[in-house]
Parts: sequence; C-alpha cells; structure tokens
Amino acid sequence: MITATHFAASYLQAVTTVDPLHWRIRWNWGWPLWAIVLATGLVAIGLLSIYFREISTAGKAVRTLLALLRLSALALLVLIFAQPVVEWFRLTRPRLVVLLDCSASMETRDIEPTESTLLREGEGPSTRSSAWRSLLTTGDEPLIDQLHRGYELDVVAFGGHLTQLHLGDKSWTNQLNSLELLENETYGTRLGDCIDLSLRELPGPTPAAVVVFTDGIVTQGVTLGSAIDHARALRVPLYTVALGSDQPRPDIALSNLMMEDVVYPGDRLQVTAALRATGFTGRPVQVTLRDINSGNLLAETSAQLPADGETQLVRLAVCPSEPGQLSLQLEVAAHSSESNLENNAIRKVLEIRDEKIRVLLVSASPSYEYRALKSLLERDPAVELHVRMQEADSDYAEVDEAAMALFPNREEELFYYDVLVFGDVDPGLLSHSVWPLLESFVAVHGGGMACFAGPRFMPWAYRGIRAMKVLLPIEIAILNSLRQQKASQQDHPVLPTSLGWQTPSLQLGETAEDTEAIWRSLPPSTWLLEVERIKPGAQVLAEHPTRTNSSGQRLPVILRHYVGAGEVLFHATDETWRWRWRTDDRYFARYWGQVVRQLGRGRLTSGRQGLQITTDRAVYRPGEQVRLQVRFRDPSLAPPTNQEIVVQLQSSRGPLREVRLQRQLGHRGLFQTTVDQLAGGEYEVRLVRPSVGASSDTTSFQVQQPPRELARVATDLGALRAAAEKTGGRAYTLETALHLVDQLLPPTHVQRDEVLSHPIWNSHAMIALFVGCLVCEWLLRRKYGML
Repeated sequence: MITATHFAASYLQAVTTVDPLHWRIRWNWGWPLWAIVLATGLVAIGLLSIYFREISTAGKAVRTLLALLRLSALALLVLIFAQPVVEWFRLTRPRLVVLLDCSASMETRDIEPTESTLLREGEGPSTRSSAWRSLLTTGDEPLIDQLHRGYELDVVAFGGHLTQLHLGDKSWTNQLNSLELLENETYGTRLGDCIDLSLRELPGPTPAAVVVFTDGIVTQGVTLGSAIDHARALRVPLYTVALGSDQPRPDIALSNLMMEDVVYPGDRLQVTAALRATGFTGRPVQVTLRDINSGNLLAETSAQLPADGETQLVRLAVCPSEPGQLSLQLEVAAHSSESNLENNAIRKVLEIRDEKIRVLLVSASPSYEYRALKSLLERDPAVELHVRMQEADSDYAEVDEAAMALFPNREEELFYYDVLVFGDVDPGLLSHSVWPLLESFVAVHGGGMACFAGPRFMPWAYRGIRAMKVLLPIEIAILNSLRQQKASQQDHPVLPTSLGWQTPSLQLGETAEDTEAIWRSLPPSTWLLEVERIKPGAQVLAEHPTRTNSSGQRLPVILRHYVGAGEVLFHATDETWRWRWRTDDRYFARYWGQVVRQLGRGRLTSGRQGLQITTDRAVYRPGEQVRLQVRFRDPSLAPPTNQEIVVQLQSSRGPLREVRLQRQLGHRGLFQTTVDQLAGGEYEVRLVRPSVGASSDTTSFQVQQPPRELARVATDLGALRAAAEKTGGRAYTLETALHLVDQLLPPTHVQRDEVLSHPIWNSHAMIALFVGCLVCEWLLRRKYGML
C-alpha cells in the first residue's frame, strides 16, 4: 500500500523535471461503460422504491438520505472492485531510428558529385560512405539536425557489428564525420540484424519510423525479408536511402595479347589485344604501347569502349629497329572510377634477332612480277637475295651478283635459304632430285614458300609432280588445261576475307580502317587463275569480291597452307606489281616485306622446343570465364591442319575435365578457348594431345570466392524499394533524399515514461468512507425504528 508521504515525495520529484506532467485515471474494470451506467441506475431506482414503501415515521428527507447513504456505500464498493489508478507521466517527441551502413562495400567509388547531393569531393567519384556523410552533415541546416529538431534520434552504425552512437558532448555532425569503417571486408554487412535491433532491443517506445542509409547488400545475419516482416508486424515504416550504383563495378581491361615472339629488325610488328569494359559504353580511350625500360611511346591508337559483355579488337603497329630484347607494355588509359587497375595493362617480351632473311627468287622469264620483286628485295637491308631466271643468258650470273647459274640441287645449298619465292617456273628445266628437296625444305625444316601463278607453267605444268601436289594449297589435278593460255582483260579486284583482315601480313595501314581503305583502292589485276577447289585445311586470305567458281564460291586469290613444319603462300595472280601504281611502291613493298618476314620466321623460331600454356589471369571469381591459351614456341611444331588441341583441367576439389582449343585465326602456333562454370578451387592445366614430349608446359590458376562483403557491390535498389513499399515508407536515391524530412510522418508527442502510479481504491480514505456510509445508515435507521 502506497502511503501519502511516498506519494508526495514522488510527485515533488516529478514536477521538478523539465517536461511538464500530465495525468490520467486508469480503470481495471472489464465491463463496458453503458453496462455500468445501466446497472447503477437500476440499483438506485430499486433502493429508492424500497425506502419510500417501507413503513416508518421517517419523512421523505430522511428516507432520501438513507437511500443516498446506501447508494454511496454500493458505489464505493464498486469503485474498490474497479481499482482506479491515478497516473502521472511526461510527453516527449517521437523516436526516429537512423541506420548508417559503415561496411566495406560503402568504400566503393561510384557516386558522381552533384549539386542536389551537396557533395564536395572534387570531380572524381565519391565513396558511398562519404556520400551519406555529406548528405547528413553539410548545408545551412544539416539533414541530421533537421531530423533531430522533430524527433528523438537513435543513430546506429552497422557493418560486421552494430554500434549505437550517443549524442553526449559532441554534436551529431561531429560524430558522423568521425565515424570509421566498423569492420574489414571479411565480416560482411548485418543490415537485417540492425533493423531488428532498432525495433526490438533499443530502449524507449516503438520508433515512429526507421531511416536506413545503405547500398542494400546483406551478407550476414538476418535477411532483409525477415526484418521487413518484423517491421510490418510492429507497424513501423522503413525509409530507405539507396547509395551507389546498381550497375556492375566500372572496369576497363585488356586481354588476349597477340604478337610474334621473335622478329627481325625493321619488321612491322602487329600487336593486337581484346578490349572490354563495364559501365563505359561508347566512351573514347587511348591505347598505348610503350618500352618498359625506357618509357618511350612506341605506338598509340584511340578506340571506343564496347558495350558491357562485349569485346573489341585493338591493333597497333611498331617497327623495332635495334636487335636484342624489348619489354613492351600495352596499356589502356584508366578511368577515375575504376577500382581494379591491374587489368589495364599487359606486358610481353619481344626478341629481335639481327639476322638477314635469305631469299631465293626463281622464275622462268623476267616477268613484271619477277622484276618488281627482285628490285624490292634487293633494296631491303634485312634480306639477302639470290635469284635464278631459267631463260636468262649463260653469262647473266656473271653480270648480276644476285643471280645464280643453276638452281640449288643439293640439300645444303637449298636449305641455306629461309624463303623460296617460286614464280612461273618451268618444271622441265629442273632436276628430278629437286622436288623431294623442296618438300623437305618446307615440311621438315620449316622453310617458307611463296608461289604465284603464271600464264605459262604455274600451276598446270605441275600436275604430275607429287611434291607440288603436297605443297600447293589447291587441287591442281582438276585444273582445266584449256584455260591455261587465256588472259582475261577484265579487272579482277582483290579484297581480304574475314581471316585475311586479321592476318598481320595483309595489314597495309596503321589501323583497321586504313587497311580496308587501302585494299579497296588498290588497282585490280587483269589476269586471274580460276581455282576450282582448295585443299582441306587451306586458308583463303583474299578473294575476288564478286566472281565465283563452278562450286559457287568466290574465286580465291591469296591462299595459305601449312605443310608439316613450314608454310606455303599461293597467289592466283602474278600482277601484284600493279599495286605500285601511284603509290611510290609503298603498298607493294609493305605487303611483300611482311610476307617474306612472315615466311622466314618459321626458320627463325625453329628449334624453340615445347609450348606455353597461359591464362589471362591468375585468380578468377566463380562464374567468370577463364581464357586458356596454348602457344607453340616453334609454330612449325603446331598441327598443320585444323586439328584441335586438348588440355586437361585438374581441380583440387573435382574430377578431371578435358577442354578443346581452336587455332586462332592468322596464327599457326596459337590456340585459344574460354571455359566457364568452374567451381572454386585450384586448377592445373596440362596438354593431353598432341604430345610434344617432356618439354610441354603446365600452368595453374585459382577460382576463389572473394571476401563476402566485396563479392557483390552493385546497389540492391529493388530490395530497398520493396522494403519501403511493404512497410508503408518511402524509397529514395541520393538525389531525392533531401525530400526525406518533408515526407516523413508528422511528429506527434508520445508518452516517454510513467512518473507515478497511485491506486485510489487501495487507501485508508476509501475504507473510511465506505464504513462511514454504513454506520450513518445504521444509526439513522435505529433512530427512526427501521431496524
């Protein structure tokens, strides 16, 4: 029982507080009010009727007084059973919970400064955490102060763990500006746990609303869906402010670098690579090729970044002049929003050998093609040229230093050369012992051979020679001999095929656009061999754009054929000399210079044993594609036909897996493929077939799950919008978050705590009144003889 002294002391303590006191009476009576009024009226009517009908000398006033005393006693009894309690309490502002994401993903830089977000981070993108700091703490009246003006704030920072901020001596602005990252990236984000904490465990009444500044990524603890259900059950709306971009992390990358490993001084080296990007579709970038040791810029080109998920081929050309090793770096300019800059550059070492290319040019007569080639190759300082003209005078070799009296008939003489250019040669003037040597020169020793058709002998006169049937990329047995001497006077333009556009020897311009324009402007030929059928595995590099053969295929003009360790290039015309017209020999010289160097490179790289297996990265994430590449150190050791290369992937956690690689267009010794759907673990790659002996290489890579917090950094806008809609709140982005204060539920005062509860029924005064009513009634009834 509460005494009067205790009540007075509690009341005095309550009235001395800052907030004013309010009071109310609380009843512990389960009946409805209408039932109580009806019962009280019926009882009063019954008592009055009894007292007025009772036989006594008492007057009406006494009888009325007796009824009122009885009614008062009954009312006091009812009041005791109803147990009324007087409560004093204070009203305060409603609670508003502000949740701030301080996880590692909030350090992602993908927010561009704008006026509406009040960001002042410079022109580069800002982190997500700095964005909500700027939004809450900058301006004439910071957003956090506007919220504090209408609500009692509970501010909770969350990441790997939860931390409640207290106002204390510092202002909210100072506290938010000094808030640090709560945990490192391995601990994740507990957004669901933080919402649950604000609803169930923080002291005080249920919050009027919860405002969340986050990117919506939940990696640990209670799911966001469960937290939404709890908020709906308590009727607490969620106001979400989505920070960051819902697009994948911006990135620009170079991969799949392709170039020759060994070249001659003065070679025009073609460097190609695949360019891919995420989030930068259509933006122009500069791609540069530099010497790592000296830092000198060797070549550069501009490109437009492709759409997400697509790749674009970039091509640069460089002419190394000094022998030795050259360390090259191909690099694409980085964007300020990129977080991964390691894939913006690729490095490779180039070997430049100071060796002359030994070329033997053979023809029956001094045709225009022969004379143009002889003049060109004699002037090339990288070429050591010898010529053999079958119909020349006997003393021609004494007049011309490059001329030979006889065609080499012995192995050591023929194998001295790197490249053999075979024109319209009369096979009848060559010894029968030459043909096995020619086949061995190409197929066994990796020599290069270029043949061009002629109106007299090539290729009709070679139908009975087995070696030429093997070497040439066309089926010479089915050629129509009746067309041998026909020379059409119509024009025959030449255009590269899709394979030819990617072949280094056919690149006549600095860029792909320049090369296409040059080929379309070259003078056409007036004579063209109509090739009916090519051999399986032969590659058509250039063709007639309109004319077709009897099979309906466009007439091939330039063909390539791998024979054993070597390569054979065949021209169906002998009029490339026409390309010199009005070009100062430029394109004719560039084409044949690149052809001779390409064919001579087979002998240059011969003897380099084994192969190299590589991947474009060492570490991958689950779901990413792995690009496998097999490069034969000696391209002549690669399969001569379209035979597949098979490698074996051995995982530390799974079964073996065989993968087939296809030859890269334009590169005999380069095979590539992509592999996806690899589970996490370490992988070792080794060659299965064909076997190259003990010199075969292996490589390894890993598929790793990144730290959980950074496995996905794209803002989950959909989840945040759903959370707001399902709980009756609103969803905002950084640009619209300034409207948050205006659109929150209007603040209405709520009871903060109960100061004093005083039960009226449980007091001495109540008992004294009840007993007094009964005693007075009894004394009056005794006086008037009503007992």
